[in-house]
Order: sequence, then structure tokens, then C-alpha cells
Amino acid sequence: MSPTGRARLPLLNGKAIDLTGPGLTDRWGVTCTDLGASAIAPNGKLVSVFGDTFSGTRVGEGDWRSPVILIGTGDADHPIVYERAGGSDPDYARQLWHYEHDDAGSGWRRGGISTVIPSDLLTVGADMYLHAIVNRGFGNVVWTEIWHSRDSGVRWTHLGEKAKFPAELHHGHAQCWAWDYEPDDGWVYVAATGFQRDKGIVLMRVRPERIGDRTRYLSWGFDGSRWSWGTSATPITPVGERWGELTFRRVAPGKWVLGGFLASEYALAYRVVPSPLANMHTTPIQMPILGSAWDAEDHFGSRVAQLYGGYLLPGSRFDIDGGVGLVVSQWNTSTGWPYRAMQFKAALKDSTRTVPPPDPINL
Repeated sequence: MSPTGRARLPLLNGKAIDLTGPGLTDRWGVTCTDLGASAIAPNGKLVSVFGDTFSGTRVGEGDWRSPVILIGTGDADHPIVYERAGGSDPDYARQLWHYEHDDAGSGWRRGGISTVIPSDLLTVGADMYLHAIVNRGFGNVVWTEIWHSRDSGVRWTHLGEKAKFPAELHHGHAQCWAWDYEPDDGWVYVAATGFQRDKGIVLMRVRPERIGDRTRYLSWGFDGSRWSWGTSATPITPVGERWGELTFRRVAPGKWVLGGFLASEYALAYRVVPSPLANMHTTPIQMPILGSAWDAEDHFGSRVAQLYGGYLLPGSRFDIDGGVGLVVSQWNTSTGWPYRAMQFKAALKDSTRTVPPPDPINL
């Protein structure tokens, strides 16, 4: 049993539970939602951030908000159970900050923002950060921005104009983020890609105290002879890989996981590497959950129709069936339901045991 008395999930690959949906999260007005990137807050609670959220029973029905937050407990080994909403009202998941969802049909008269999609959460010490993607029409990113919480994910404030990043940064490769802190060297590492699922992944880093200043981010690039920081960002993933939602987590010293939705394979895919600077071209990619047609899906067999997301959960362990926890999204775009987040378990091999650490500069 867990310290809270909640039983462990079995060490089996496949779907564990639905996280959102009717009878689960509708008490907070979160009936239809997706994404669910999660992090442990400074107070020890699990904080999950969701994208376009509707109080009705299918996409487009009811109160529309994005992003919203739910807070509770759970990890890779235990079922996630939410206890309250983020924001001013613990009993209703309100949009974390005010804006009206606009559209071209209105002539963009309500501010020009169609929706704001969350990328990822980051915890450093007593602080939490949220990177978000501001859209004017689906896939048309106008800028991205960073928000900050000092109360374990309940209330959020914008970090200011310097915390806004242009959509065209690094030729559009820096729109969708995943990030984590490396205490051994004191840097926050950011893996990023475009929001359109047609690009590879680039790498950046920043000191925690400079997170809100876009001019202090350094990109990792290859100049034709060597890799170094501060040059133009070069994709770290092999040519031909196209990525969507990302997860990037330091699981233990010398063990990082980079992956998420690999659009070019229609699968959730991951690399286990010894550092953010590892050579992704020589590190094996693992695809524990595959996409499928609706009439061929098998959640307990790790085949999911219209899947995306794939965020790594705290407490994940390698080389064990069901040792890795993932938050997986699914959206039936034809009917508007299911549109939900689910908790899956999977196995990932620890490739850091067999792949020697690369030269940190000349990969």
C-alpha cells in the first residue's frame, strides 16, 4: 500500500485507468479534456495541466476553458486521484487566466486568441512554471509564454514581456516545450519542437533564476564541425522524425527520458539517455504504445486510436513491465467523444546501461 493507503497499480503494460471524463472529473467541470502534463509540486501534490476543456459531454459543448489544472495524488505506480482544481475556486476548474476564445467567424473581435494550449510544467525548489502556446486558429502559433506559481500550482502569474517567445524562434522549432531541472549542473534543459507535428526536436537551457528572460536561453547547435551552446539551434533528433507533444524528465542521476508523440510513426516513443546532450542518433528509440484504427484498438494491449500526449509520470522505473507511467490523450475527432486523458503503464529499457556517455561537445 502507498503512504496514503491507496493500493499500487499492477505491474502490467497497458491502460490502468481513465483520468478524466463523466463520473471522474466532471465535478470540476472537466468532462471533456486532453493533455495532462504532470509534475510534483513543492508541497508534494501531483499537479496536472490540461488543454481545451469543456463542461459538456463532447468537444464544443458547455463551458470552454484552457488551460486548467487539477491537483491530487498519484504516480507511475499508483492511480491518480484528483482532489481540487487549480485557480481561485477549488470546486471548479476555471481557466487559469482571463481571455476570451476568439475565432475567425467573429472577425477576431474578442482579442484575437482562439486558445492557449499548455506545453509542460516545471518545478524548481519552491517555484512552479508553466509554458503555454498562444494560438490564433489551430496550429497558428502567435507566441508562447511562461507563467509562474508560488503556491504549488493553485494561482498563476505571467512573468512579463521578456517571458514571451516569438513563434518563429529557431525557425518554429521552439513552440511546444518539455523541460526539467538538472541539479548536478544547475541548468534547466528545454526540449522543444513545432506545434504542427512536422519538425524535429531542438535543445535549449537556462538558469532557473533567468527562466522569465528569453534573452538568457542558450540553444544547442552544430556548426558543421562541432556542437556547442549559443549557436543556432540544430535538431537533435534524426532526420525524418516528426514530433508533437513532448515529455522530458530527469528520472534519476544520469537518466533522462525524452519522447512523447512521434507523429511520423503514429506512436508514443521515448529515448532513455544519460544526459540532455546525449547523441539521439545512436540512442535506440522505444515505442511502447502504438496508434490504431478505432475498430482495432486494444487499450490493454497498448494500441490506442487517435492517441497523443504521452507525458511521463513521477516514480517511473526502467526494465520492469508496467514500471513507467504515462498520461495518454485520445480524441475521436469525428464524434467529439472520447476526448479524455488516461493513465497507462509501459516498459522502457534503461539504455544508459549499454550506451557509453557521449563526448559532451563533439557528438
